Amino acid sequence: MGKKKRVLIGLAIIISLLAGVYLYSQYNPEENLLFPKCPVYIITGYECPGCGSQRALHNLFQGNILIAFAHNPLIMLFIPYFMLGVYIEYISDRNTTLTVRLRNIFYGKWAQLTLAIGIVFYTILRNVYPTH
Repeated sequence: MGKKKRVLIGLAIIISLLAGVYLYSQYNPEENLLFPKCPVYIITGYECPGCGSQRALHNLFQGNILIAFAHNPLIMLFIPYFMLGVYIEYISDRNTTLTVRLRNIFYGKWAQLTLAIGIVFYTILRNVYPTH
């Protein structure tokens, strides 16, 4: 993929994210039918790794960082991780030593395995020790 196409994709992602920021900052997911409810929670009564992320984003964009973290700490940790991935993949010069090194450290095979195990443990812990 050429650099121009990567930059355009990166800009499209940024524009989409800004639209999401606007929606979540203006509308409360608990009070608006625009936002879907978690099907896993509705069917099983167990919280999935994403449960509370819409409320977390709304509170984050309202400036309530601690409340956002309480709704879903995983999403709060995932946001900078996701932003780094977008930067590495679509905005930066992909072939610099630093970029290649960051990609290998944060998005390589071992990072993916660590993330998967972490998400499974997080899901188990949040259902064994619910906060609400």
